[in-house]
Amino acid sequence: MEYLKHHLSIPEQVELLKKRGLEAEDTLLATRLKNVGYYRLSAYLHPFRIRDELGKISDEYTPGTTLDKVWLYYSFDRKFRFMMLDAIERIEVALRSRIAYYHTQERSPFAYASADYFPKWKGYIQGLDRLKIQKDKHGKAITKGKDSIDHFFNTYGDKHDYLPLWIAVGEMDFGTVVHFYTHSEKVIKKAIAGEWNIDTSSLESWLNTLRMLRNDCAHHARIWNKTFQSLPRMNNTPNLPWNYVYSDKAKKWVKPTNSLMDNKSMLDSQNTLAAHLFICRYLLKQIAPTSEWHIRMQNFLIKFQQQGIPLSKIGLPEYWENHPMWI
Repeated sequence: MEYLKHHLSIPEQVELLKKRGLEAEDTLLATRLKNVGYYRLSAYLHPFRIRDELGKISDEYTPGTTLDKVWLYYSFDRKFRFMMLDAIERIEVALRSRIAYYHTQERSPFAYASADYFPKWKGYIQGLDRLKIQKDKHGKAITKGKDSIDHFFNTYGDKHDYLPLWIAVGEMDFGTVVHFYTHSEKVIKKAIAGEWNIDTSSLESWLNTLRMLRNDCAHHARIWNKTFQSLPRMNNTPNLPWNYVYSDKAKKWVKPTNSLMDNKSMLDSQNTLAAHLFICRYLLKQIAPTSEWHIRMQNFLIKFQQQGIPLSKIGLPEYWENHPMWI
């Protein structure tokens, strides 16, 4: 099918949205469209589109759909990304630290800069090119613009072509650091996972899941009301209560029994943002036990829920804040 949509001016975009039922003051709507863009804003209009009895979605919006309501969803998602990046940053920095520590414990800090260091990692050494010293025609190191890196190459560049690993990990992107863990020897993977009280397979899965979420957040993609394609390991995670269900009688989350089998667990939220939330909370308990990120996140979510943002759209069930994985 050929894509036939054509350019619309800002006034035409305003007219189209209002024709479909969006209630908005023209000047404010035009300003929002200039600053955000029609395509991005339309993602937050999607929940307001009318559905018929068969579930078919029309282009029209439900009566009472105002720009203020839609902008609340947009603002919520934007702030949510910042909150998630806050947690992922702590996890990322801790992973960099443990990677550098264990990979240099019994070997040179430059051992990693060898093509055969990770024989199954295709293109590994080529990916390290930006960590390699670059020299001008006179053999002098070309500055990178960072004091610590320039100092190293200006001081030791005659003997070393790469940064020592404990500096290099700070220059790698998160994806490279995650791959470092994925391709590490079993003893190193087990040591890091053991520090964080998780099995290696689950940690590998979780890190890859967080890597993709971080990319979404860093590139301003919508994370609210999104179905994620990468599923973190949950149902095979030993000793973690992912499968607990909420008992109305006991008023708490409990192990599932025959009488509670129909109650929902966090396993039903595996492809939603809720799973990422709980993974971040669990890892931060291990990495930064005094962190109050979960309290800030909880207050943030409850505040927007009270303003009309449904938390079910990110996979959070009722009483989620009392789940043993969260408290």
